[in-house]
Amino acid sequence: MAIGPIEGSALSLVQPHPVFDGGARAPLAPKPGTEGFADMLVDAVARANTLSHTAHAAAENLAAGRTDDIHGTMIEMQKASIETKLVGTVKNKVVDAFYELWRMSV
Repeated sequence: MAIGPIEGSALSLVQPHPVFDGGARAPLAPKPGTEGFADMLVDAVARANTLSHTAHAAAENLAAGRTDDIHGTMIEMQKASIETKLVGTVKNKVVDAFYELWRMSV
């Protein structure tokens, strides 16, 4: 079962939300020069996608006989597999944390 992005969600993970700070509301934003959690996730998914395409191209080249580097092909396949599993695990942890927060009584 594939889970896609939530369209039209009232909760934005990209935009900072104001927090209560001693009577005044101030925006909560990452420090200058650092990236936010959403940027990190986008980069991880893009990296996994790039590694997947690279591994697929290496496997096609091996199958077509354009290369005989089975060792390099297997390394590329494992890199893509590990990166994809990492992104999936992080996604599962974020969803689990969301449901834990949802179940909390206020």
